[in-house]
Amino acid sequence: MNMLQITFLALGLSGLLFAVAYFFKKYQRGILWVAALILFIGTSLMLGLGLIKVVENGVANHLAVFSVILSFACSGIFACGAEKIHEASLKKAFLSLSETQGKEPHEEATPEQELSKMEEIPNDNKDICIPAKLDTPLARQVFQKALEVNLMEIDNGHYKWNGTKVQLAYMCGRIYCGDKPKYDEREDKSYWRFGWTEFFPDSELNALFEVTDLGQSRSNRKDLAVPQGSNKIDDLF
Repeated sequence: MNMLQITFLALGLSGLLFAVAYFFKKYQRGILWVAALILFIGTSLMLGLGLIKVVENGVANHLAVFSVILSFACSGIFACGAEKIHEASLKKAFLSLSETQGKEPHEEATPEQELSKMEEIPNDNKDICIPAKLDTPLARQVFQKALEVNLMEIDNGHYKWNGTKVQLAYMCGRIYCGDKPKYDEREDKSYWRFGWTEFFPDSELNALFEVTDLGQSRSNRKDLAVPQGSNKIDDLF
């Protein structure tokens, strides 16, 4: 068997695996991860036990080297594919939920109804000019609650946050990116999990709250523990 045959064999088996994963959509992430681990661990064991010899009689076995590299590459592709598919499914589920949340079945809200819903949210921020990119019903609701519990206040036409910058980044991440706290029972703590989009309106929020590098504060805490006092922010949602 030569390198070309091995390449086509790998392509064929990979295509078959992805087809099986697509057919069993409920288990596709697990199928791809199992395949990735079997390839990686199996190849590593065969190398360690000498079943695959990359050097024979002091000469490199190019076919064996190529096969090992291809095996590890396929393992990485399967693992990345599993996470990409999982991420896409979560995003699709979130968008589907967002489209139906708050609406009666088979009933579309009219523009007048949407406007009345927004007007129901109390707004004591008449001196604040919120950029259109930031002015969402959820943002208005959370900002209003934060003002009521003194987490922030109005100062010279801007919001002033009465806490740490990372707490502010956490609140804004929850509003605009769908960030969530995820509790880990084993470690008995909650972790900051980013939401459905990596886009964070950094410059607009920096101007609104008169701070700097708010987006960087958020990026630095990805998958780390939620900031101290985050429970007060969670209560706003």
